[in-house]
Amino acid sequence: MAAPGEPAAGTELVHREIVQLVVLIVVAVAAFLLTSAVAASNRQTNLRDAAVWYATGEARVVAGDLDGAITAFRHASSKSPEERRYALALAQAQAGRKLYDDARKVLLSLRESAPEDAEINLQLARLSAERQDVTEAIRYYHNALYSPWSSTQVDERRRVRLELARFLTAHGQVDGAVSELLASSVDMPETAAAHVELARLFAQAGTTRRAADQFAAALRLEPGNGEALAGAGQTAFQLSDYSLAGQYLRRAPATATTTPLLNISDLVVSADPLANRLPAAERQRRLLAAFRHAGQRLDACVGERAPADADLVALQHDAATFVRRLRPPFIRESETIEAGTELVCRITRVVSQRCAPATASDRAWDLIARLHGVDTR
Repeated sequence: MAAPGEPAAGTELVHREIVQLVVLIVVAVAAFLLTSAVAASNRQTNLRDAAVWYATGEARVVAGDLDGAITAFRHASSKSPEERRYALALAQAQAGRKLYDDARKVLLSLRESAPEDAEINLQLARLSAERQDVTEAIRYYHNALYSPWSSTQVDERRRVRLELARFLTAHGQVDGAVSELLASSVDMPETAAAHVELARLFAQAGTTRRAADQFAAALRLEPGNGEALAGAGQTAFQLSDYSLAGQYLRRAPATATTTPLLNISDLVVSADPLANRLPAAERQRRLLAAFRHAGQRLDACVGERAPADADLVALQHDAATFVRRLRPPFIRESETIEAGTELVCRITRVVSQRCAPATASDRAWDLIARLHGVDTR
């Protein structure tokens, strides 16, 4: 038994064990803190290394070295797997190198954790387009468009919709393209440039009337916009409104496209004997001038071809027979004007096919025939 006033042996043992426990706890905490510090240091080192590799990859892309870029982006992505832009850059470089399967694998891996990410879906759409997988490309484009977009990304989203419209048009899916273009017109910026761009896409999709409306909208904002004037003139020409086409094309910059269209438009407007609201005397004058010119070209064509073919001989006979109807009182009859216009159209078509190359006047008379449903067979 311990003497009075002396600590018991058991108490000393407990005290010793408590001290040891405290020491162990201190050592454990120190080890944990040291391990955490080392891990944090390693993580910071990896992040710095990843950023350096990413910058190296971007520089390699600019230099045109996609192989080097792929290597750099792969290092960046491995050192910082959670950084999405590194993996996206890797996929883009692989796609640029036509390593489509590798790029698709990277993008699909990213999409597993973020199926509604617009950027990932957009890259998959573009990759599918490169691979000529139309169905898959359309699906991913739609996934991208219907993903959440911030209020500051309205224009970026519209650009993606226009990209899809171009893709659909290029692959003959015109109805789908027009639907996307109509949707993009809802939130488009109210600028002449935006209306001109949309107009050109409508024109490419074959919807000339909608294209004309967008060119007109651009001109309301900028009456002197050269692109809009040229586009408005071309669409008016395609819509057979040659008077309006001439008005636009006279104000548009002269180019290899606009100048011939302006000349032909003016010829149609000034030469058409069947145009609306013409005085009778003007109808007669136009028909006589056209018939005289067509007859001269027909005679020259017959002279070039020896012997003349049956079509040319028949036309000469028809022209000679029709001459008597060009005198009063027959010239005043509407039936004579219509029959004479049809004959001039037939002569012009045959001569341009058999002899001299077609002229602007020939093209104008072909359009006059179409304008009035004249059968020139």
